[in-house]
Amino acid sequence: MQGVILIGGEGTRLGSITKNYPKPMLEVAGKPFLIHLINNIKRFGISRILLLASHANHIVLDYFKDLKINDCKIDIIIEKESLGTGGALINALDYLDDRFYCFNGDSIIDGNWLSLENLVSEGGDIIVALTEVRNASRYGTTILNDSKIIGFEEKKNSDKKNKKNIINGGIYNIKKSVLKKYKLEKLSFETDILKEQINLGKVYGEVIDGYFIDIGLQETLLEARTRNWGYDKKAFLFDRDGTLNEDNGYTHKVKDLAWKPGAIELIKKLNDLNHLVFVVTNQAGIAKGKFLEKDMYDFHNYMQNELNIKGAHIDKFYHCPFHKDGIIEKYKLDSIDRKPNTGMLERIVSEWDLKKNNIIMIGDRDTDIECARKFGIKNYLYNGSDNLLDSLSIFL
Repeated sequence: MQGVILIGGEGTRLGSITKNYPKPMLEVAGKPFLIHLINNIKRFGISRILLLASHANHIVLDYFKDLKINDCKIDIIIEKESLGTGGALINALDYLDDRFYCFNGDSIIDGNWLSLENLVSEGGDIIVALTEVRNASRYGTTILNDSKIIGFEEKKNSDKKNKKNIINGGIYNIKKSVLKKYKLEKLSFETDILKEQINLGKVYGEVIDGYFIDIGLQETLLEARTRNWGYDKKAFLFDRDGTLNEDNGYTHKVKDLAWKPGAIELIKKLNDLNHLVFVVTNQAGIAKGKFLEKDMYDFHNYMQNELNIKGAHIDKFYHCPFHKDGIIEKYKLDSIDRKPNTGMLERIVSEWDLKKNNIIMIGDRDTDIECARKFGIKNYLYNGSDNLLDSLSIFL
């Protein structure tokens, strides 16, 4: 999937600190806010990101010229003059997928916004991630008729107890053809394009549970800078073959993917609860010459695509291609990553800043359970036939 991030705004409400500096590039917890956003986007399987830059764009170009982000290709389009959020998209029209995700570069929803996919089939040309805030005076609130957005109330002080303030969270699933009718000129996506599509009945929205922040004001920038940006969350680690999908012996062909009952539904539930989901899988077939590592990556991409259609995702796949009895020389070794060794689990804890008491491992083999016990985390031995969502409900 493609993600497009709007980073061209001037950030005038932040005063002098953004006069010659892009707002999304402001430092938050040791790195630009934009990097926190990109890291969040990557979790959902988006591997191609397009940055639409204008104001102080040399800062962006300089930062990204030598930066490599694993599993993510980043391109930058520079506007010759500031075109606004809508004009920036028209300017990038030739580079956009037929359907893509668009993000405001100064805000994040730390929740399962991929569930917007559920509304694509409803006929919406634009699907908006909505979020609930205590005070909507900066934004204005969203008026919904079921899942269809029919308008926005004007900005006003709405800090009232028990009142739900649903606002535009700055994440969109957009059909490219919507943009083709607009000329290349200065446009606001929110006030020019989005409102027109709402009047046509083509905009839907879904409220996404999770932490929301935008850094448009001094106080919200301070909040972002003082927040713990570590992934101190609950995490579910799944074995692959025999646990999430049927094990046919060295399973690697996409045509052979058959999900275990309740697997997709369980992953979607975990995503909606804002828990992390990982796959940890031994893939000795690579070392033994049964298939290529590329075949495994293709299989994982296919799994992710099928999950994405259901509004679900796996945060990251971890695998061990090594085996001491392998016939492919570069994979012939006794690796610390091969379960029941704990190398893959150690990497997950390190990379995602997790606490062991927040982790549970699910597998169908004794080696999975032994691995979890060695590492000191909770575990569940799956019998390979029960509905996974029902089986794991005790942990939700």
